[in-house]
Amino acid sequence: MLRYIFINGTILISFIFVISQVFKKTFLNLSLSYKNKLFFGLAQGILGIILMLFTIHITPKVIMDFRHIAILIAALYGGGFSAIITGITIAIFRLSYFGVSTASIIATLSMLIVAIAAALLSKLKLNMFNKWIYMNFVSSLIITGTFLLIIKDPIALRNTLIFFWLGSFIIGSLAYYIAGYMNTSIKLLNRLEQESTIDFLTGLNNVRQFDNSLNESFINVKNKNERLSILIIDIDFFKKVNDTYGHLAGDSVLQQLGIILSTYCRSFDIVSRIGGEEFSVILPDCPNQQALEVAERLRIAVEIHEFILPDKNKINITISIGAATYPDNVSDLDNLISEGDNALYSAKRSGRNKVCQP
Repeated sequence: MLRYIFINGTILISFIFVISQVFKKTFLNLSLSYKNKLFFGLAQGILGIILMLFTIHITPKVIMDFRHIAILIAALYGGGFSAIITGITIAIFRLSYFGVSTASIIATLSMLIVAIAAALLSKLKLNMFNKWIYMNFVSSLIITGTFLLIIKDPIALRNTLIFFWLGSFIIGSLAYYIAGYMNTSIKLLNRLEQESTIDFLTGLNNVRQFDNSLNESFINVKNKNERLSILIIDIDFFKKVNDTYGHLAGDSVLQQLGIILSTYCRSFDIVSRIGGEEFSVILPDCPNQQALEVAERLRIAVEIHEFILPDKNKINITISIGAATYPDNVSDLDNLISEGDNALYSAKRSGRNKVCQP
């Protein structure tokens, strides 16, 4: 039986890894949508089915495996709905594959009871580890009751219960550890992926993502023969804000400005923070006149907005904007950014709080 415990443990480790990749963006997240909870429950049901295919035959009609672990994983990380879906999937397979008999009916009912119990226990306000302990213990008790009903040979019953409880503890602990490890790994990976493209302060695209978006926009321009506009935006006298009110106030201004830019741009425009107080807006398929209208809308929105600082003081700021459009006023696509920068410097030199173009 130890051989089968090892096989079941190996299957669990492999399957948890595979599922973690399939559900990479939502794996082990209790806020999953019901659609994803359904798929997660079905996936765990498949795990239970695979475990049954490597079952231990106690008698010709009585089998032992650790399919209940699949239900527990579904309950712990997908909630009660996923657990019920997993239990139903396993129950249907148990009856259809191994045939209908008294033993199979009792075993099927026990899996449904395990699923219901796990679903209820998943609602307890306990940490993950304690939930897992309770669910594994209760489900093992339920399955023990099943063995007591269908195994009549005392020696076979004793050996079955010893190996079942031993396997349930070992494989359950292994499954909990591996699932937790994959959960942490995926969360860290998702966080790193997000931080590599998102500006930590404003939530806008950072310089790296700006470069990626700009390159994609260049490809679209060449493939679709579209116009492409760029706005380079800089806060006027931002150093004075930091010197007068402090850097926390400056950070607050940057955050609020990011919200304004996102709000007053078109829904598909790409807003990025590309420097300390410097922002950009990529406007796909946008002619020069429309780009100037968007830029002027942004300038006015910032000028009339009252920026609320952490100390509740209110200040007003202005921005200068350089607008450039290929091919309307920039003939070489590769010079689009430099021409936008030059236009920004023109706005700065000519009095600030204005929009300039090449």
